[in-house]
Amino acid sequence: MSQFPKPIDGQPPVITLAEYDEAPWAKDTAVDLSSDDGYIVVDIINESHEVIAKIHKDDHGTLDTIFKSAKQQFAEQQTK
Repeated sequence: MSQFPKPIDGQPPVITLAEYDEAPWAKDTAVDLSSDDGYIVVDIINESHEVIAKIHKDDHGTLDTIFKSAKQQFAEQQTK
């Protein structure tokens, strides 16, 4: 199992998108579109969706673009 980031003061750490992309544990996680406090979160795949990190808000625009593009591609594939 991957070594996930440790909580800071009981909260998941805030990381950049670049740090997430380079993390050896990224392959074992998923990025979720939102959380209660407005962060995009990283959670563990195949578990109770334990949030292990939050993506820094400066990177939300990039992720929003990626999510919108993926949704558009999915919708286009459904019409074929």
